[in-house]
Amino acid sequence: MRAYRDWSPVVALMFAVAFAPSAHAASVTVSRNVGAEHVQLHLLGAQPFFSQEDVAAKHITEGMEIEGGAAPVMPDAASHPNHSLIVQLLNRHTGKVMTRARVVIKFGPNDDKGRPAGALVEVPVVVTQAIGKGPSSTSYGNNVTMPAGHYRVLVTINNDVPIHFNITASDDPSMPMEHMKKM
Repeated sequence: MRAYRDWSPVVALMFAVAFAPSAHAASVTVSRNVGAEHVQLHLLGAQPFFSQEDVAAKHITEGMEIEGGAAPVMPDAASHPNHSLIVQLLNRHTGKVMTRARVVIKFGPNDDKGRPAGALVEVPVVVTQAIGKGPSSTSYGNNVTMPAGHYRVLVTINNDVPIHFNITASDDPSMPMEHMKKM
């Protein structure tokens, strides 16, 4: 457990820089320790995604670079995504970001007492890195349409037992993730 205490301030600082919303942003971050993994779930404003080719050819410096996985849901999609549901996985003992994992994310509404109130929706998971940050910023997720309310989120890593999170989404404006700066 000592190793975890040593790197936790670094991870907290990394996410303060990486997922820094504006003062009025309605973002949520929750985390769980499961076995050797530290799982961080972020609910942010809808994010722009760019191919590796576009990043290089157009000299894009902000946003998320697609590394693999499903097709991204772009912020201007017909489904009108208003949030990005993102998971980052870290080894609790080393603090290293897990860059190769099979991640399944599902979410569904809860009632005011935290009980399931509807079907789960599976998120098409895109593997991304923040432009310019590299593998240490690897994350899994996508833009989603999530009206204000209470939700349960289930995250499954490498076909293991789902990890449960409860979050509250807001209709307050959320700003996209700012450029992740090198530390």
